[in-house]
Amino acid sequence: METTDKRVLRTKSAIRKAFNQLVQTKEMSDISVSELTQAANITRSTFYMYYDSVAAVRDQIENEIIACIDKVMSEQDWVQCMINPYPLLNAIGMEITKYDEYNRYILCSNNSGRLLDKLNGRVVVAFIEYVKEKKPDIDAARAKYVAAFVSAGIGECFKIWYNHKSSLTLEELCRRISEIVTKGLEILKGIKFDC
Repeated sequence: METTDKRVLRTKSAIRKAFNQLVQTKEMSDISVSELTQAANITRSTFYMYYDSVAAVRDQIENEIIACIDKVMSEQDWVQCMINPYPLLNAIGMEITKYDEYNRYILCSNNSGRLLDKLNGRVVVAFIEYVKEKKPDIDAARAKYVAAFVSAGIGECFKIWYNHKSSLTLEELCRRISEIVTKGLEILKGIKFDC
């Protein structure tokens, strides 16, 4: 039984590695099962023993990433995060970098919107649940819009940082986003615009 488990793990690993290689150069929607199985050096029937489509491989990867980020969020004091979001941002950033081999998919590809939407939804739900439990007097509907706005903005900042190969470190990025979140538009006062 143990050899079967190792074989299953090796096969799934080969499929994921092939997916990773292919997604670095093309959009996920353009990857066929034939292309994936050829890159993984397996047969189509072997592939179908574990996945029913290329999208199912993507879903498994996304679900693993989201589970890790859910764990990070469950350990947060959201009131403190509103005062100083840096620890949360840094923890999420560190989780994303653990999946560095998939960062093109996570942060660059046309399909990344799907994962970022899932992550944003998770952040909003976690924040609202926390607010309802700890601060029942706060207007949950209003808090939901604030959480959605902030979460989407943070996701976009990570995408810009990754896509432009910024010289900022992850820590600097998280500190800057934290400053924007806590100071809001007030941060623009020090910037001169040539109009």
